Amino acid sequence: MDRKKLNELMAAAKSGDYSKLEDVRDLISDDDYQKALSLFNQYSHKSEDEILKELAKLKHTIPNQQEIIDKLQPFLNAEQKEKLQRVLEYLEED
Repeated sequence: MDRKKLNELMAAAKSGDYSKLEDVRDLISDDDYQKALSLFNQYSHKSEDEILKELAKLKHTIPNQQEIIDKLQPFLNAEQKEKLQRVLEYLEED
């Protein structure tokens, strides 16, 4: 998938735009699509603070957190890295 298409899908997801979901459906398994749709529905009406509190509860269940973060960071732009850093700082406070 090209970077432009991926950025379009990410922007749609951030804004809650369901119109791009069909594009994603063709790229992943039906099971993964259903999981993503369920997560979207579960979290789309929650505030950032509520989501961060839920993440804080889950942080100890992921065994290789730092490894995942290290692999993800090269793909993030500056704004995304800043948001990730804020989330990580929030999670460290708990």
